[in-house]
Formats: sequence, C-alpha cells, structure tokens
Amino acid sequence: RVVQTFVIHYAVKEMESLTQTYLDQMSDGGMRLELSLDAGDKIIRRAFVVGSDGLFKERPLSTLSGGQWRRCSVALTFGFAELVARKGRLRSSICVLDEPLTHLDRLGRDKFGDVVRGMIRRNQDGNSSVGTPSSDQNRLSGLGMSTIIMILQDLSAEELEEAFDCIDTVVKEEGTSSVLIDSER
Repeated sequence: RVVQTFVIHYAVKEMESLTQTYLDQMSDGGMRLELSLDAGDKIIRRAFVVGSDGLFKERPLSTLSGGQWRRCSVALTFGFAELVARKGRLRSSICVLDEPLTHLDRLGRDKFGDVVRGMIRRNQDGNSSVGTPSSDQNRLSGLGMSTIIMILQDLSAEELEEAFDCIDTVVKEEGTSSVLIDSER
C-alpha cells in the first residue's frame, strides 16, 4: 500500500505540473490548479485565481466563472494526456474535443487555439511530426497529434478563423449532411 500511494502521489504531482503549464498558457498565469491526494487516494482539486491585489486567492471550483472552469478542465485533460504520453508512452495521432470552447471569450478561444496548435507538430515539409517542443511549451514534450477534431455548435467559422489554421464545417440541410472543406469557402 505504501509503494502504491507513493507512485500515485508522484503521478498526481507530475500531472499537476503538466496541467499548470497548460493552464498558464490559457490564463496568462492568472490561475493555478493544485492537485493532492486525501487519505483514501481521492484526488482533491483546489483552484486559485489572481485577485485585484495581484495575489492568488483560493476559489471553490463551483464559484469559478464558466471560462475559468473550462480553462481548468481543458488544462487538466491535456495534462493527463501529456502524462500518459510521457510515462505510458502512449501517443495518439488524433484528438477529439467536444465543445472545448464553451464559455470562453475571444481571448480564451485564441489562447486555446495557441495551445492546440502547439499540440500539432509540423516538419519543414508541412507534414505532421512529433518534433521538439516550441519555446512557449518548453516544459511539454508535445503530444504530436496529426489531427485534432473539435465538435462545436453555435459558433460561426468567422469567430474561429484567427485561432485555428483550418476549419471544416458539417452542414445539415433537409436531412442531408455535407462537409464544407476550409478551401471551399
């Protein structure tokens, strides 16, 4: 039991560090998420937000704004994926995200777009490759995705053009669905 607890504690601390790196990128360092284990090995999450005095103040997760909660949630998901890629040596070539931009304002969507673009590595020929981390992600190994699919509703492609490189849209009309490829716009 002692060894198991030590291993879990180490993994949680590493996931906290990876999660914080993603959260720093999406919140300009204005948020912190701490992870710890209770006596029953349950992961406890504590959020901190920079207050008007410039100091971090603990905030119950239930009181975070929708955008703050989304940033924490996405950062935790990416931190876990990074941990699995590093320790489990499991790398996926595809990432599917369902409504990841919900509650994010334009700046939040832009920051999210920066993080997602960093997850895709391009070599000199323009092909996807794992590659080395960029300077803004120096602590991350890079998930090296070749494809990221985001399922979004109620956002027009125009709202996303600045944040993402390519936007394909599924349009459903009269019971028939079609895909508008980015280059067809």
